[in-house]
Amino acid sequence: MKKSFIGHRLPITATGIVAAALGASLLPSSVSAALSVYEPFSYTAAANLNTQNGGTGFSGAWSGATTATINASGLSYSTVPALGLAASTAAGTAVANSRSVSATLGGNGTTTYFSFLMRPDNVNTARNAEFGLIGSANLWVGKSFSGTDNTHFVLESGTAGSGTGLQATTTTATSGTTVLLVLRADFAAGNDTFKLYVNPTSVLEPGSAAATLTGIDVGTSLTSLQINGNLGFTFDELKIGSSYADVVPEPSTYAAAFAVAGIVSIAWLRRRSDTKRA
Repeated sequence: MKKSFIGHRLPITATGIVAAALGASLLPSSVSAALSVYEPFSYTAAANLNTQNGGTGFSGAWSGATTATINASGLSYSTVPALGLAASTAAGTAVANSRSVSATLGGNGTTTYFSFLMRPDNVNTARNAEFGLIGSANLWVGKSFSGTDNTHFVLESGTAGSGTGLQATTTTATSGTTVLLVLRADFAAGNDTFKLYVNPTSVLEPGSAAATLTGIDVGTSLTSLQINGNLGFTFDELKIGSSYADVVPEPSTYAAAFAVAGIVSIAWLRRRSDTKRA
């Protein structure tokens, strides 16, 4: 005699539990719904970054005369786990990979937040590793190779690495150490204001920035982003949103994913045990 399921409960199978657990483990990606741009670098390891067209919020693929490659693993930092792989550059090789976003940035009176993970892999004071906003003037975040500071993470303008308008943090770029860099951009009808937070420890926006840069206007039609440098570094988890909370997710977001996966697993094991006893 076939067993009936009271209340039309569906049987919990191994396939079902795997699917449920997988769905739970992917819960952090739902955070991207609040982002205008998200790039987890979920590509094939060892592939060139050029022509890759994943992520969300972009209007085209990565491009550039010289290219980064896809690292075999992603970066992670505290509550920012690697959900894909990462983009890596070779030491001494000048890389400039650019990509356009779908929604124009830089509107007067607007504020946009950017966050990403960066790991210097071969620190050299004569080399740079930076993320840039390319507009009528350029804004760079990372490590410079010239100017008044070429050892700490900085904000600068103009040509990447030039040290123009350089504002330094107190965080030293160290080989093998991943940092979380968060940029706040306040766009105005005139010069814009950029604030850099390094390794923020709270889900609330810090009251003071590690570095602040004013005196440049990137324009009101900003659409191009760039990874630039010859230091030898790895770049990952690029996020762009309209609030700090969008780009620095609450730790519980990730804890919940694993908790749900665990609960579903326990439920399946109990159901399986009950079925055997029956």
